[in-house]
Amino acid sequence: MSMIENNLDVLIIGGGPAALSAALYLGRARRRALVVDAGEPRHAPSSGVHKFLTREGVSPAGLRELAWDDLQEFPTIDHRQAYVDGLVFEDNHWRARTDDGQTLQARAVLLAVGVVDVHPDIPGYAERWARSIHHCPFCHGWEVRDQAVAAVGGNEYARHMGPVLTNWSDDVIVLSHGEPFDEETKALLNDLKIPFYTSPIVDLEGEDGALKTIVLENGTRVARSAMFVKLGQRHHELIHTLKLPLKGERLEFVEVDPMQRTPLPMLWAAGDITSGFQQVLEAAAQGARAAASIIMTLTMPAH
Repeated sequence: MSMIENNLDVLIIGGGPAALSAALYLGRARRRALVVDAGEPRHAPSSGVHKFLTREGVSPAGLRELAWDDLQEFPTIDHRQAYVDGLVFEDNHWRARTDDGQTLQARAVLLAVGVVDVHPDIPGYAERWARSIHHCPFCHGWEVRDQAVAAVGGNEYARHMGPVLTNWSDDVIVLSHGEPFDEETKALLNDLKIPFYTSPIVDLEGEDGALKTIVLENGTRVARSAMFVKLGQRHHELIHTLKLPLKGERLEFVEVDPMQRTPLPMLWAAGDITSGFQQVLEAAAQGARAAASIIMTLTMPAH
């Protein structure tokens, strides 16, 4: 696949499900699009993609490979591995600067860069992340069904995740990692007979990425084989550079209309940057909506 990079209809920034779904739509509509991807997918550590029809359990890398196999049919779609560190709208076109010194020009841009996870500071956490420690029970609850599991987070998270995890296990505990639980949280957990602890976690034990025991500061040792944790998240710098309107509370998401269009001219956004429902299938659907809107917009005369 090849093209003139300054004669693009659409520049797609990001290489995940939202981006590749949009590329498929654009390719089938014979629109010239370039996917620029830094090659650092958020879900790379995951053992598999789940809840995606016909692709249950495929690795994240495998899903991308399958997508690019599909895209080979469409000569107007191309791919470059690079990081976009500048984006400006001039003379009715977007101009992007990449970290390898290239400038790209396109009539429209789709932002699908995802978000960056901010992990809790827990000893032994890093080597167990995406192996015995997870974020989303809808993604990984089935794999730890009927096991001893823990939810780790503060009041709001405890009130949500403690009950949700009972879909997969009758042996659930909640750990606040040092945050006091309020009366509302304690009452709910007591009603559901879910044990809870507020002492900070000081160690995780288990071999080769497995979890066997959670050790608390007060000396309590709790046998667990899986943890679900409350993650922080932040946006890539490009989102802030563009001064895009954001909405939300804990993480502010890029504001888009029902067809994924932002308030900035000829700029769409899709995937995890726009929604708290951060699922592969949802991101792919958003990329499809954005691409359909872009195709319809490019078809109309410019004003």
